[in-house]
Amino acid sequence: MFVPRYLPGYKSGGPIRTVSNMIIHLSPFYDFYVVTRDRDAADIDRYPGIQADSWNQVGSASVLYCSSIGVSTLKRAYDEVKPNVINLNSLQDTFTRLAVQLRWIGFFGKTPVILAPRGELSIGAMAVKRTKKALYRNFAKLIGLHEKLHWQVSTQREREDLVRVAPAWRIHPNTIHEARDICNEHSSAAPRHLKTPGSLKLVFLSRISEMKNLHFLLAIIAKVRGDVTLNIFGPVAAKDEAYWQTCRSKLARLPANISVAYHGSLDHAEVPRVLHEHHFFILPTRGENFCHAAVESFVNGTPVILSDQTPWLNLDAAHAGFDIRLEDSESWISVLQKCVDMNQLTYSTLLEGTLKYSQRFSVEEATRQHVAMFEAALASVQH
Repeated sequence: MFVPRYLPGYKSGGPIRTVSNMIIHLSPFYDFYVVTRDRDAADIDRYPGIQADSWNQVGSASVLYCSSIGVSTLKRAYDEVKPNVINLNSLQDTFTRLAVQLRWIGFFGKTPVILAPRGELSIGAMAVKRTKKALYRNFAKLIGLHEKLHWQVSTQREREDLVRVAPAWRIHPNTIHEARDICNEHSSAAPRHLKTPGSLKLVFLSRISEMKNLHFLLAIIAKVRGDVTLNIFGPVAAKDEAYWQTCRSKLARLPANISVAYHGSLDHAEVPRVLHEHHFFILPTRGENFCHAAVESFVNGTPVILSDQTPWLNLDAAHAGFDIRLEDSESWISVLQKCVDMNQLTYSTLLEGTLKYSQRFSVEEATRQHVAMFEAALASVQH
C-alpha cells in the first residue's frame, strides 16, 4: 500500500484512519506492507521512535517510512515485498504518480493495481487548482497511465464521479469496486452542554484548505443572530497558508456576537471529547467520498451541519442534522439561525436521531466489501 501519510500521523484526517481501519479488520486475511512518508503533514521533523528508510512493525502492518520519495524507493519496496496486489491511495499524490509510471513501463509485471481516488474526482475537488489537475489528467489519459487499473470507490456517488471524469480511455464496470470505508470510531461518555435558545456551540474539525470551505462558513456565520461560538481544529499545510490568511482576515471582521477561536491540530484520541463539548459539527465541504469526521460525529451522537457534497443526505428527515446545497447561502443562514434558536427538547430529538443514524456504519459489511475487492483483483491475474 502506497499512502501519502500513515500512523502515528493524524493531521491528514480521514485517509489515515481509512487505511489503518482497513488494516485492522483485514489483517486476518492479508499481510499488509505500507509505504509512506516519515513525517506528518506540514511537519519538518520525522516521527519520533521510527527507523526511517527501514521496515517498522506498526500494529498488524510492516511500514516503510521514507525520508524521500523517488522511483528507487518504490522499486525497492516492490522488490522486497513482491506483493500480490498494489493499493494506491490518492490520484494526485507523488507515490501514485510514480507507481503508475512504473506500472506503465512494465516494472510491476502483471501485479494488479487498485487505485482509490479518495474523493479527488468530485466536482468540488476538481474545481480546486483546476488547470493543473486537468493538464495532468489529460496527459495521463493520452499516454494510458491509468488503463486497466482496478478502482476503489466508497459510494455510488464516487462511482459516478469516476465515470464522469474518466481518467482512462476505458474503465470497465467490473474493475470499479464499491468498498465503503471501514468505520472503527469510538464514542465519548463526556456530558453534553444543555441547549438553551439564543446560544450555539459549533465545531469545525478538518484540514484548513479550500476544499473544506472554511471561508464560506465564516462569511455566512456573520449574518446569524444570537451568541455563537465556533471552535476550529485542523492543521494548515504550507500550500494552504495563503488560504488560511484569507480566512483570518474574515475572522477579524466578525461581529461581536460571533466568537471564533482556532486551536490548531487535534490528536485523534481527543476528537470524541471535543465533539461532546459542542452542539453541532459543521463542515461546508466542497466534496467528500466518505467524510470520516462526520461519521465520527454521528457515532458520538453529535448532530451535523454539512454541505450536500458528502454521501450523508436527507439528514433532516432522519433527525441527525442538516445537509444543505452549497449554492444556497440563504438556507445555510436559515439553518444556523434555527440551531441558535433551538431549545433542549428539539435538540434531544436530534441527539437520539444521530445515534440511530450511526447504526448504519456496519464494520462487517464494509470488511466484506474490501475482501471482495481484493479477491476480484487477485482473480483478474488469472484471466
